[in-house]
Amino acid sequence: MNEKTVKGKQIGIIGVGNIGSSILRGLLAADEGRSSGKIFISDVRRENLESLESEQGSRVVACESNGELSKKSDVIILAVKPNDVRVVVGEIAPFIGGGKILVSVAAGVPTRAIERDLGEGKKVIRAMPNIGALVGESVTAMCRGEYAGEEDEAIAKEILGAIGEVYSVKESDIDIITGLSGSGIAFFAAVIEAMAAGGLYEGLPHNLSLDISAKTALGAAKMVLAGYEPSAIKKMTASPGGTTIRGLYAMDARGVKTAIMDAVIVATKRSRELSSKAQ
Repeated sequence: MNEKTVKGKQIGIIGVGNIGSSILRGLLAADEGRSSGKIFISDVRRENLESLESEQGSRVVACESNGELSKKSDVIILAVKPNDVRVVVGEIAPFIGGGKILVSVAAGVPTRAIERDLGEGKKVIRAMPNIGALVGESVTAMCRGEYAGEEDEAIAKEILGAIGEVYSVKESDIDIITGLSGSGIAFFAAVIEAMAAGGLYEGLPHNLSLDISAKTALGAAKMVLAGYEPSAIKKMTASPGGTTIRGLYAMDARGVKTAIMDAVIVATKRSRELSSKAQ
């Protein structure tokens, strides 16, 4: 991470469920937070705070309230459920000022809705990570609100870079990326599960079949990221009358590609519905 932007910034995380705790662990693993002091956390579930304090020791400080955390932090990461955003923003609004940055990872809540409740001139960054954050492989889409500048976005990008890849996008694209990545990681998990079930059906032990399916998916992903088009991978693998072409035929006959496209489309539609309600 770039110390010119992050160094000296106190970081606080409101909500330490799956995403919030993953961001915390990613920051600690990247050695962020220690150079600028502690990382502050707050959560309505006291047991979450106690567990993380016990696990991480003096590197983490649990705050008694969201307001206390906001007073102490320069960058506040809001990792609560979408339905709780407005209440929490109302609690912390009096303490957000003086150049502080609020980074919201709440799905479906647009920056203008947060800015309305936070107050004019307050810096808001909206980000959409996915649950891959648990293993440092999140795909995060990010945009800045009306009052946040390029340096604010850079700070947020560096922080969230501790849990995976970060892409700066238009806010109008975040609902699509929510369907593609936020929900999409579950779609890939379902495909891996189905592949493993096929191996199990044919006689492989479950754990072996699941491991091979996951590693095969990883190999395909790495080839795509290395520049191979998916169509080229299929062409390289499928030989006339062979196993692959028959399997691809079975997938096409059952509409697997259409079903996966539909999954992304309906997830995107739902994300847009949630964003519309939050405005």
